[in-house]
Amino acid sequence: MRRLKLPGRDVSRPRLDDKDVELIQEVGIDGIREQARRMVEKKLRRQPENDGKQTPLGGNPVYKAMHACNAASRKDLNRSHRVPEGKELTDSQVESVVNLVTRWIAREYNFYMEEKKQQQRGLGEFS
Repeated sequence: MRRLKLPGRDVSRPRLDDKDVELIQEVGIDGIREQARRMVEKKLRRQPENDGKQTPLGGNPVYKAMHACNAASRKDLNRSHRVPEGKELTDSQVESVVNLVTRWIAREYNFYMEEKKQQQRGLGEFS
């Protein structure tokens, strides 16, 4: 399966917050990848009856990533990534979605850390 494309980074997309970053630091990227795999298996492997409503908007960085990457429902996957609806995802499709979500989290984590550094540098002017 082809590599799914990360979306652009704009203000309308979800961002990681302090709680998300704490969780990422606590469990590590491998732990986040496992959480993503479990969530994709549970919420997207089979075509859900409540498609479009099965993935919460927050509470975990994986959920935020799924929404930011247009991978929160089978409709989104079809519309944005041309993953067909109506049949069970293959193992390679599940792995592609997990990789997409994990890459988004890693990218946003790096942006978050860089923005924190910039904020700290700016504070030096006032001391």
